[in-house]
Amino acid sequence: MRFLFITFLFLTTVSSYGQVEKISAILEEINSKEHLSGVVLVGQGEEIIFQKAYGKANQSFSVSNTLDTKFLVGSLTKQFTAVLVMQLVEAYQLNLDEPISTYLPDFRKDLADKITIRHLLTHTHGIPNTDLLSRYKPMSKEEFVREYCEIDFEFQPGTQFEYSNIVGYYLLGVILKKVTGQDFPKLLEDKILGPLDMQNTGYYSKDTVIQNLATGYIQKEMSFLYAPHWDMSQSFSAAGMYSTIGDLFKWDRALRSTQLLSSSGIETIFTPYSDEIRYGFAWHINDPEINGKRLIFAGHNGGANGYKSQFMRGVNKELVVIYLSNTDQYVELRYPLIEVLMSNEN
Repeated sequence: MRFLFITFLFLTTVSSYGQVEKISAILEEINSKEHLSGVVLVGQGEEIIFQKAYGKANQSFSVSNTLDTKFLVGSLTKQFTAVLVMQLVEAYQLNLDEPISTYLPDFRKDLADKITIRHLLTHTHGIPNTDLLSRYKPMSKEEFVREYCEIDFEFQPGTQFEYSNIVGYYLLGVILKKVTGQDFPKLLEDKILGPLDMQNTGYYSKDTVIQNLATGYIQKEMSFLYAPHWDMSQSFSAAGMYSTIGDLFKWDRALRSTQLLSSSGIETIFTPYSDEIRYGFAWHINDPEINGKRLIFAGHNGGANGYKSQFMRGVNKELVVIYLSNTDQYVELRYPLIEVLMSNEN
């Protein structure tokens, strides 16, 4: 029996080592063409099987990215907001199908009566996107709600999907404050970051010095220019967080347990709105064919001023790929790496 166990362990180790070699080779090839600047993590089960930093966290001072470098994660913030909402749903303090007029009395009532919490979570609410030019100016929460509470629908809620960079999940942050009396950063810390010991993750504030935060750049081949300043007050609960790959791996593990939500709550998050609208609560849900097998994966991208992020995880397979970058250049890493992870299952 001991011999069989040692043989199994040896074969498993050789298999994992072969995967790591393939992952490393794929990334080196991509890096030679795209000049990566960021950090990659690949996880399988409870183990991190590959992680590596590329490029510079600060070009001017020649500071390299490391595994502990922090990055703005943009729309990956939405995942955390969705879990905070679901925690209130499970505590019977929110109802997914309640109209938002219940919580936002200043919002135009004939519109707010038709939009539900579920619509905000799934980008099926029909409220037009924000004017990107407004991202460069500060705006209070009251000003933000007033800005969008009078705008006509692009489509009737629940009938279509239109990804909303800011508006829908920003309004969810306002609703969280209305229901709990606590600001988003406080809720985030108390309900998620603290319990998961995510010490290198938080809500970005220009008034706080964040150690090991990479500088954001606009990338043109090998040239790196400082990214233009956005006022992050408008990112809020839609795109206002920073994190590290290590902390996001903890986040992935938590979403495979009942640390934050019940099993049914987790299932709700990863259930698409409909067969046609393949979006859950802050996750795109797809079933790609990889090596001849149909598999369900959940993924999301994020972007901020000079930062990009990617997150892809198996819903029924314990696989995850995370890439955090401090340039505006989008390079798809997830699918080629997932294919490597799945290659041994044929």
